[in-house]
Amino acid sequence: MSTNIDRRIPVGAFGEQVAEYGRWRRELSEAVRRYGRWLDDVQVSDPALQARVQRMAERLAQERITVTFVAEFSRGKSELINAIFFADHGQRIVPSSAGRTTMCPTELLYDASRPSSIRLLPIETRLRDTALSELRQLEAEWHELSVDPSDPASLRRAFACVQETVRVDAEQARLLGLHDEDAPDAPSHAASGGQVEIPRWRHAIVNYPHPLLQLGLVIVDTPGLNAIGVEPELTLKLIPGSDAVLFVLAADAGVTRSDIEVWRRYIGPTHRSGRLVVLNKIDGLWDELKDEVQIQLEIARQVSSVAHTLDIANDRIFPVSAQKALVARVNGDAALLKRSRMSDLEYALGRELVPQQREIAREHVRREFDELHALVGAVLSARRRAAVEQLLELDGLRGKNRDVMDHLAARIRLEREEFEKSLRHLQGLRAVFTRHSQAIAAAIGGDSLKRHVRHSREVMKASRLSIGLRDGMNSLLGGVRADLDETTRVVEEVGTLMSAMYRTFSAEHGLSLGNPVLFSTRGHYAELERIEELQRRQFGPITLATTSQWVLMRRFFESVAARVREVQENAHREVQAWMRAVMSPIESQVREHQLQLKRRLDSVRRILDASEDLDTRIAEVDRLRAEAEQRVALSEEFARQVGALLEPAMRADGSRRAVQSSA
Repeated sequence: MSTNIDRRIPVGAFGEQVAEYGRWRRELSEAVRRYGRWLDDVQVSDPALQARVQRMAERLAQERITVTFVAEFSRGKSELINAIFFADHGQRIVPSSAGRTTMCPTELLYDASRPSSIRLLPIETRLRDTALSELRQLEAEWHELSVDPSDPASLRRAFACVQETVRVDAEQARLLGLHDEDAPDAPSHAASGGQVEIPRWRHAIVNYPHPLLQLGLVIVDTPGLNAIGVEPELTLKLIPGSDAVLFVLAADAGVTRSDIEVWRRYIGPTHRSGRLVVLNKIDGLWDELKDEVQIQLEIARQVSSVAHTLDIANDRIFPVSAQKALVARVNGDAALLKRSRMSDLEYALGRELVPQQREIAREHVRREFDELHALVGAVLSARRRAAVEQLLELDGLRGKNRDVMDHLAARIRLEREEFEKSLRHLQGLRAVFTRHSQAIAAAIGGDSLKRHVRHSREVMKASRLSIGLRDGMNSLLGGVRADLDETTRVVEEVGTLMSAMYRTFSAEHGLSLGNPVLFSTRGHYAELERIEELQRRQFGPITLATTSQWVLMRRFFESVAARVREVQENAHREVQAWMRAVMSPIESQVREHQLQLKRRLDSVRRILDASEDLDTRIAEVDRLRAEAEQRVALSEEFARQVGALLEPAMRADGSRRAVQSSA
């Protein structure tokens, strides 16, 4: 399926792989939605089933690949972004010049629900104890400028905003965490009259319908290395949460002390997968007095030196010339593009990112879909089995007198009465579920976290020393961990209860329930541990000797609180979805069993009342049996179509090509 987006994908291995990933997600999402529509058509669906279908489709639609660029000033980071993503515009889009060009973290993404624009968050918001993640939701806090998608100059002007600065008093700059007069390498220095130059904006979000962004790519351009430590959003979420981080160095500058500190503190430890080092500006080594072999040996020595310093494998370092790659693409110079070595980086980036993201999406959808299909299969099989049993029952009435039919009707009524008694257990189970749901909401709901945050702030206010701040942070994280422990206990209790109910209904009424899918909180514990590790690195060595440091740490605390809130909200949402899903099989099969008992009794009653002869009723039930068998087969065909798309990438792509070539 080709689209206008596909035809506008920038040339290059990375763009092609992202485009293929986008096409795969669209095809898989449509296959899942088709299955959901069919469930409605055959009256198997219910709100819980459709919610699962919707959840799978939405996850595929919202899947994102985030690539973050980190570098000191003048390393060519912005030019690298231009070369990879915007060369098709025939000009520089992201400002790229000597000195500081990106003054605030800038996200490039596409949200179809919003107009094309750049949204800018004023730097003054740093004076408030409100995390950036919360400010994102407050429209009134942002200054928005429209962007004309058809005019590259409009986009270029929007990007120029991230270069803007303002001058403020030194005290104001200190309160903002942007000036420390005792630090000679601070990002801003007092000018005449005690004025300090600082960024005008705290954060920028560019919403633009670039074809790769439309497919779910998010590009994060960070300011210089000094800014990483003073913006908690970068250290807590944007960098650790990125699927790839490109750490850009300059071949002529090598690895500076600030480079090493940022790598070791914020990038290297997060996880090695998706962490690449770009050794930019290799064209500075293209010495006309050296032959090509000597130049390549010099580049190789630079790569080895960087690998040794950063403790990273040589094959994770990519020497490139972003400037020459951009020129080559604008001018169509294939030889210069090859010499820039940009294609090697793009291929590695695509190879690193796309299969990894595809596997994550594939495993999630496979798990969800297999559970859904098993539930649907059990209901359809129960229909088929009930029709076969009813056929045998009715066929056994041939030649029988009225007393036998009366006895059969009485037996079916007794089965219904016994089943109705069992339903009271189900009502009791729902009541227990409600209590457990309330207990989980109390443990990881918003009120609990507010109490922890309030207590932690009180601990911090009681002591402005380093230990007081660390105690406040530990109090917050300890309280959240205790809440997660309580949630885990309740979830395990629910799992035990449901296992018993599945066994009871299967044994007493012949339902095909199997074992319930259990829920694990391990992923949420792991996320909490990552936050704890980040705050230990941030708080461990620091001594709060200055006002600006205290302000920074307080702001970091608020960002940690916001990040923890996201973890709790995700956990709460996932647990509630699981509780609905784990009840769905038993409720679906109970409804189906009730329906079949009613049909059996109706059949016998009609025959007893002489309103329908036995042969006619047998023919009708046989039709229902054939219809049930056809639907079982159709369900398997839908599952096969989804399963083919869920095959590992190489096999799926090969199958698709084979189908296309045979068509």
